[in-house]
Amino acid sequence: MRFGRASTRLVQSASWRLGLAAAVIASVSGCGLAHLQDLNFRVDDRLHFVSPEARTTVQQPLSVTWAMSDFTVAAPGSAPASRDAGYFGVFVDRAPIHPGETLKAVGHGDPVCERDAKCPDKAYLNSHYVFTTTATHLQLPRIPDLRGVKEKLQLHSITVVLLDTDGRRIGESAWQLDVRIPKAGVT
Repeated sequence: MRFGRASTRLVQSASWRLGLAAAVIASVSGCGLAHLQDLNFRVDDRLHFVSPEARTTVQQPLSVTWAMSDFTVAAPGSAPASRDAGYFGVFVDRAPIHPGETLKAVGHGDPVCERDAKCPDKAYLNSHYVFTTTATHLQLPRIPDLRGVKEKLQLHSITVVLLDTDGRRIGESAWQLDVRIPKAGVT
């Protein structure tokens, strides 16, 4: 079957519109290509949790220990930012910040934090169960019960990500440890 010029232009116009719509949807949904270099497309096995064991029942306060390879631990601001050096961000029962974001994203949407140039500070982050450390272990304060969860033994998630010396999340790698913690008042 043969198409005339008008039909060909109609198909080309429809194709162009479809492509434009796909580009608009991708940019609006945040799926743009701006952070493509941060996507690993591989398993990152540089970090291994040492203790506690995954999905075991633990008591509070809780100490979490991990081992890290092929990464230089460096304090915030101690060296120029790079993908190979920095410190750890630990997120308890919450999603970590996105690749390329700073911890400022934790306070995004909080009017109190957004009015204060120093926010989020360590106290603010800790009150939102976000911790930073240059050590490969962390003593966590009491983790509150999960809201709306009635089970006596609750599954809590601890996620570790890498931050460069400027405090920006490096790549998409994240390591998660799930532990079971008895609900408050249950022994």
